Amino acid sequence: MKYLMFSDESGKWNEGDYYIRSWIRITPENYDLLRKEVIFSKHETGVKELKWEKFRKNIEKFQNIFSVDFSVFITITKPQHFQSRTYNIINAISAVPISTGGQALTDKIKTKIINSAKNELFFNYFEKVHIENSKNALMKDEDPQEYKYLIDTPQYLDREWENIAKDCDIEQIDITKISASNPGIEVSDVISGCVMDFLLEKNEAKNTYDNFIKPKMCDMGSKTFPNPNLIFYQDFTDEEKKKINIFR
Repeated sequence: MKYLMFSDESGKWNEGDYYIRSWIRITPENYDLLRKEVIFSKHETGVKELKWEKFRKNIEKFQNIFSVDFSVFITITKPQHFQSRTYNIINAISAVPISTGGQALTDKIKTKIINSAKNELFFNYFEKVHIENSKNALMKDEDPQEYKYLIDTPQYLDREWENIAKDCDIEQIDITKISASNPGIEVSDVISGCVMDFLLEKNEAKNTYDNFIKPKMCDMGSKTFPNPNLIFYQDFTDEEKKKINIFR
């Protein structure tokens, strides 16, 4: 095994300003070091699960986590872009007449069906590009057998997420139910949460990003898969693209 790849998201796929995925690439040897740093820091602070909110309140105790060597790649979607697109399948479902137990129940059922269809669309369309771009940036053309992906439970069915990843030629996937038991995913949460707050101009995010995350950002100057990576770049307005320059 050459590399481990950890990922966690911040935000929701269907609402809010951003849906962000952080991706960490690390060697098994360096992951042992990272795991020890996380466990030690949690013991020192009494934190049961390391998350961005915990990290930002006690940066001095947790900062040594970033002394370990690993690479970071960020993928970003604006849920508004997904919601504003027109999908024939959604229009077709909306147009189907349903009559079950009165108008209130009918509307409730139809809303659930439409939301389920949108969830399928997002993860098979937008999330798939998150996965593909991270793989192309971090794995490139190397043997997929040398990489293992460890993912926090997604906002989608686990098995279906795995199938999407396998369609992207990712062969080894492990979805973690309890992120507190996986230091790599915990650090991914810190990174994605920090990036979210940096975009929203909240808290101590800028200093944390500049001091700890930015030095680990890979291929920031890439023209093919720039980092951070805007999913469906053409959907972003000039103003939205300009905002991403805060990461440079």
